[in-house]
Amino acid sequence: MRVLFVALTGPRFAASRTRVFDYLPFLEANGVQAGVSVVLPDRTSTWTYSRRGVGRLIHYGWVWWRSLLAGLHTLWRAPRYDVVFVQRVFFSAPVAWMLRLFSRKVIFDFDDAIFTTEAPGEDWMSRLRTWHHARALARMLRAASGAIVENPYTAGYAERYCPRVSIITGPIDTERYSPGKAVEERNGVVLGWIGSYTSAPYLELIRGPLTELGVRHRHLRLCLIGEGGFDTDAVPMEWRPWSLETEIQDLRGFDIGLMPLTDDSWTRGKGGYKLLQYLSMGIPAVSSPVGINREIVEDGVNGFCAGTHDEWVSCLDRLIQDRALRHRLGKAGRAKMERCYSLNRSSRRLLQILNSAARSQA
Repeated sequence: MRVLFVALTGPRFAASRTRVFDYLPFLEANGVQAGVSVVLPDRTSTWTYSRRGVGRLIHYGWVWWRSLLAGLHTLWRAPRYDVVFVQRVFFSAPVAWMLRLFSRKVIFDFDDAIFTTEAPGEDWMSRLRTWHHARALARMLRAASGAIVENPYTAGYAERYCPRVSIITGPIDTERYSPGKAVEERNGVVLGWIGSYTSAPYLELIRGPLTELGVRHRHLRLCLIGEGGFDTDAVPMEWRPWSLETEIQDLRGFDIGLMPLTDDSWTRGKGGYKLLQYLSMGIPAVSSPVGINREIVEDGVNGFCAGTHDEWVSCLDRLIQDRALRHRLGKAGRAKMERCYSLNRSSRRLLQILNSAARSQA
């Protein structure tokens, strides 16, 4: 079976790495001849990306142009493949129509609730992007013979337009994200968070609990991996820049993982990837009970769900004081990742989906 993967970015960006590139070794070992087309190469994506002003408008225009070219390139290459797997790339309406017309077996994969009007950002460029994404997503789903999403919430949307929808959460490479050697005694308890600047504002939800816990536990520390945007004097804290090379070592410095979220149509579509990272490494997590988080975190089994100020304080306080509890919950979290969300398990599931698509008449 020959499969053409059209990835939004290269492997340094999490979505394309986990939804495309991590699968390739398993698929190729099981007889899949994979071709890969990258729309936004990692290096040039970093150069052109800007969060504000004219720079952001230029970036959006560049993404649109690259996506247009990718669509034409896909049309040219598609006849040589049994299945075309498109990861969050929006083709123009004529290209999407032609793919459907010629009965190419197209699987469209997307993460996040990119169809919602509650996506972060309130300026006109963000609203324009949201409007474009909603229209383009519906168009791509209509053109596809199958879709893959991360959770039941986004599956509900995809099912309006696509006949076959599958859910694959994550996946997480449990061999890469594995517990490190046991540390006999750490200098204090480290609360940890990993994420991008777009998710950093959610840390404001636990500013109050951090302040209260900082008074109770003078040995408490906060480590944030990613881009800045949150600061507090409640506990000693540090921001560490994210890199693929240092990510694992930095995560192993966490004692407790954090994932606060508001509850809205955008966050309900999230895939809970930071929770998968924490739990796969044996780190117990405390998260807001929103969307897929409620399935990943089993309250009191591999972590805690906290929806209010008092719940955040209570759950974190228990974990801070009880090292044995942290170890027990972390061990249970690791077991669940291997059982339910591992790359090995999800790769087998994807292979089934690809084989089914190749055999179908749609």
